[in-house]
Amino acid sequence: MRLRGAVFDLDGTLVDNMRWHARAWISLVRAHAADARSDAEIESFIYAHAGMKNEELIPLLVAGASEVSALSAEKEALYRQLYAPSLRPLAGLLPLLDALAAREVRLAVASAAPLPNRDLVLDGLRLRPRFAVIVGAEHVRHGKPAPDIFLEAARQLGVAPYDCIAFEDAPKGVEAAVAAGMRCAAVTTTASADDLRRAGAHFIAADFTGFAELQASSGE
Repeated sequence: MRLRGAVFDLDGTLVDNMRWHARAWISLVRAHAADARSDAEIESFIYAHAGMKNEELIPLLVAGASEVSALSAEKEALYRQLYAPSLRPLAGLLPLLDALAAREVRLAVASAAPLPNRDLVLDGLRLRPRFAVIVGAEHVRHGKPAPDIFLEAARQLGVAPYDCIAFEDAPKGVEAAVAAGMRCAAVTTTASADDLRRAGAHFIAADFTGFAELQASSGE
């Protein structure tokens, strides 16, 4: 495999943080919606829709929500408060980034996470200098599973999508990457291997330590 670009999702990919997102979403729903679903059902719904923009997701969770921006800000502030003490990179991430950079593979982040959430991870873990491009939901019209955010990342990298690999954790993110024309490697932090495979993932592992073959072959 010859790669020229690698595009990384953030939530559930650079970091294994989705359980804290789920806790924040559950708190938001309990505070603002008369929802009969159990906490487990809400969490499952969140995982199934990972990668969507908040403004697309909130109306599905809080019926009739009118202050979507305020609800989004409330949820994300709670998430950061919950997750910050547990901030750490997913196992194997740093060696993989080193290996890709050594082979002059250009690196990008493509994430629907709001700017303060991206800052928490990229600055808190000192990852920002490793990435040439960072694309957020504010830069594209449609969230995942639309391919927009991956296509924009490839455009800013100056690399054709078919010369990129995307790293994801959620089926909708995998679908977006594949729709963009990228190969996709997925970690099972958010979804099962079967679900990721059905979504179109080409490589699947528990974390980045399972992608040794990509490190070895990326410069060939």
